[in-house]
Amino acid sequence: MIINKKELEQLRKNAKVHKMVFDEIKNIVKPWVSAYEIDKLCEKICEQNWVLPWFKWVYWFPANICISINNVVVHWVPKKDMIFMEWDVVKFDFWVKDKNIAINTDAAFTMIVWDWPKNPEIEKFLEINKQALYKWIEQCRVWNRVWDIWNAIQKHVEWNWFYIVRDLTWHWIWYKLHEKPYIYNYGKPWTWEKLKEGMLLAIEPIVWFSSWKIKDKWWWEIYIADWSLWCQFEHTILVTSWDPEIII
Repeated sequence: MIINKKELEQLRKNAKVHKMVFDEIKNIVKPWVSAYEIDKLCEKICEQNWVLPWFKWVYWFPANICISINNVVVHWVPKKDMIFMEWDVVKFDFWVKDKNIAINTDAAFTMIVWDWPKNPEIEKFLEINKQALYKWIEQCRVWNRVWDIWNAIQKHVEWNWFYIVRDLTWHWIWYKLHEKPYIYNYGKPWTWEKLKEGMLLAIEPIVWFSSWKIKDKWWWEIYIADWSLWCQFEHTILVTSWDPEIII
């Protein structure tokens, strides 16, 4: 899966809309705002910019964006009764597909709602996840192996006494939202294929506060088994002949 010039041009256009969505979310999220309001905001911005909020079009997912709060790891469906409260740790996971050639961008971020006074422990928790994300981005270079990425993530997270996801993966991305192979954030060294120029990756370190065990709640929601906190950050990355490019 090597991206061509036309696809890359469209991908960057998608990323501009994607960033617009995330900027608006950060502007309006505060206590007593509902997740449903954010979902409708995503839909509106996508309609105005002639792209698709792709969550709603795959796997029969019933919303435009995944919004997961506190101990919900992934895939929580936004509802009107999901109201953000002070110090909630919230993850926003969003995908954009254009209507031109139909290529995807995938990204996620976590924020604390109204974090004042600040909780240093939770702030550190989120910061370690961000640092892990950028450590793997540094490894997205031609001829590095996939294991260089997850090894950087696993070491950084575990050295800081947090827990890396064990049952969920990151993935390639292209015309399908989740392109194979699916890659765990831990494993044996010197495994998987070497990276090549033009590969497009959506890598997402998911970090838990006190455990790595999860459980399914229902069709979509996945919870942390011990009800502790989680967080996630994700970028779509292009492997180039020089430095990796953050698409979104």
